Amino acid sequence: MDSVAAARKPPLRAGGLRALAKASRIAAVLLALAAIAAPADAAAPLARLADALAGEIVAAVHGSAVEVASPEDRTGSGGSLALDLASLLRARLEGRVRLVSSGPRIRVGSVLAEGPGRLWVSARLTEEPGGRLVDVLAASAEADPMLLSLVPAGSAGGAGPLAVVAFRRTPLLEGRVLDVAPVGEDRVLVLYEDALALYRLDEAGLALLSRHELPVSLPVRFPGGTIYVASGEGAAWVLTSRSPRAVLFGLDNGRLEDRQQAEALFWPRTPRGLRYRPGTNLLEGSVADLGDGPFLRLDPRGAAVAPDGRLWMASPDGPRAIDVKVGGGLARPAPEMIATAGGGPPGPRDAVVLLDARDPGRPPLQSLPVDGAVRALGARGTSAKMRLVAAVEEERGTHLVLIDLAPLTP
Repeated sequence: MDSVAAARKPPLRAGGLRALAKASRIAAVLLALAAIAAPADAAAPLARLADALAGEIVAAVHGSAVEVASPEDRTGSGGSLALDLASLLRARLEGRVRLVSSGPRIRVGSVLAEGPGRLWVSARLTEEPGGRLVDVLAASAEADPMLLSLVPAGSAGGAGPLAVVAFRRTPLLEGRVLDVAPVGEDRVLVLYEDALALYRLDEAGLALLSRHELPVSLPVRFPGGTIYVASGEGAAWVLTSRSPRAVLFGLDNGRLEDRQQAEALFWPRTPRGLRYRPGTNLLEGSVADLGDGPFLRLDPRGAAVAPDGRLWMASPDGPRAIDVKVGGGLARPAPEMIATAGGGPPGPRDAVVLLDARDPGRPPLQSLPVDGAVRALGARGTSAKMRLVAAVEEERGTHLVLIDLAPLTP
């Protein structure tokens, strides 16, 4: 169950913490019962942070007036989570302390941050005017493991022929993501190095429907992983470079069902399937019109990324190298479009680059910047409606970015 941990220094009130822990356990039970009858609340971890911090503030200020300053947002949400936290905190302090913005008061300045599976807030209480330190508070809330809430991630930018209808991100994930694949209108497959997870996309975020552990026995420093969604989208093959066998999963009724295992990953126009070169993230296999590899990424409609970052396209005359460098992500959001990761040197910023599939050597159609490095890309759609899912890795961890696109209207 989700839990909240709160601490303050100095002073530390043991009784207050015990009461808070008891209240948290009661709240957790009530939340679990409520979840049976109602959809999961994407703001629940933020609300629990506000509950914990409000209780600590009330105990620390001893009846003084309080000013809640806008928190500093270090979550990568573009500031939206911090603004929500400030609003929730003020609502929970209303009627318990006198909220002011001037005059003698205790000012609450805070920083909101995230780690894999948790949200954290730290706050400094200072006496104003004067700035004398009164107290230091901290609290954390465990994110719901069954729900990856989606928050706006700011403008994706990138002028081009497509409008960015939605640009959202999840919290940091607990685990390394090797591949992603949208399935149908409201499902997303996420391949971790030790498991495959199936999520349902709704207004609250990505709700976990099913998770299946994968056999992991091979040591790989930088593991690779590939999802192939079968025709009709009722099943998917997966293989990681840490697993000795590929697995076919059924996707019926929102559950992952292990149906079959094989020595190699099924891939179109590849008679003997694909295998990972031992100890690497490179795929090998004889793919019609693309050759034997090795490949860093493959798209089933005849595109590949070579280990040196060059893009290759299938043609009747054999594989054709394109004079463009790309990153490790590759997907087809529409028949006439290719999505790749940016091919620049590693850094704090990357991009999802959209290329014309008919002539990918031309300048990109559009570039959508993201914070972090794009490690995997999945896509589905038509010329009128597209969805991209990117696994983006930062120094703090990996999160998913969902980008919905549509052609610009005249």
